[in-house]
Amino acid sequence: MKNKLFMKVLSACVTLTLVSGLSVSARTEKKASYIEKKGITIEYFGQSTFGISDREGMKIVTDPSDPMLGYTLPNISTQILTVSHDHFDHNNVAALNGYDQLINATTGSFTNGDINVKGFASWHDTTQGSERGANTIYTYEINKIKVCHLGDLGHDLSQELINSIGEVDVLMIPVGGFFTINSAEAIKIINNINPKVVIPMHYGTEASRPIFEDYLAPVDDFTSKIQPMGWEIESIDNLTLTKQMLNTMKSKKVFVLNYN
Repeated sequence: MKNKLFMKVLSACVTLTLVSGLSVSARTEKKASYIEKKGITIEYFGQSTFGISDREGMKIVTDPSDPMLGYTLPNISTQILTVSHDHFDHNNVAALNGYDQLINATTGSFTNGDINVKGFASWHDTTQGSERGANTIYTYEINKIKVCHLGDLGHDLSQELINSIGEVDVLMIPVGGFFTINSAEAIKIINNINPKVVIPMHYGTEASRPIFEDYLAPVDDFTSKIQPMGWEIESIDNLTLTKQMLNTMKSKKVFVLNYN
């Protein structure tokens, strides 16, 4: 009798342990799924072109370049497409398979689903556009992460504009010089905006050299200057972030994304 009772209790304990284990596993998977859904992945397609996606697909594409520049944009569609200004290496809208909303060099506030976009007026040069025209800075708030794309910014930012842009998690900034701000000017703006993560763009590569020759400085010109200031440099293919990851980062990082 005692043996039968012992076996029943043992069987119940094993069953409870298995159920509990399955429950913990389910909670863990749910948590992981939640984090993945609430995060973003950033891909670099060369020059100033980025794709920002989440678990549900491509959400934002920025400044698609003309293929003559040497970069190939994959066959993608997106929810939002932004263009900072009307130059061939930023305005190739036809390169995308499709988009729900085009925000083309336009300032103001825009909403698409859970994504908030703001456009801010700036210039492509230091003479209020007399040399290269206007430029639009965009911020994107997606899954509680705020990304700022400076386009082809050609001048320092006023304190008023910095205040309007507000706090930034991820800053995409041109660093190649000549057509835009250079690496030293970029670092000054980074210090003023104070983002958690910096992604350099619009710098010279082997792909773009046939068109831009040596006018654009390589990304090493920028990273070699900012690394001694305490920024960690990491070269990766794609960058996946969550707000939780950003909030718990122990150091500020520059991610040099390999163009796809």
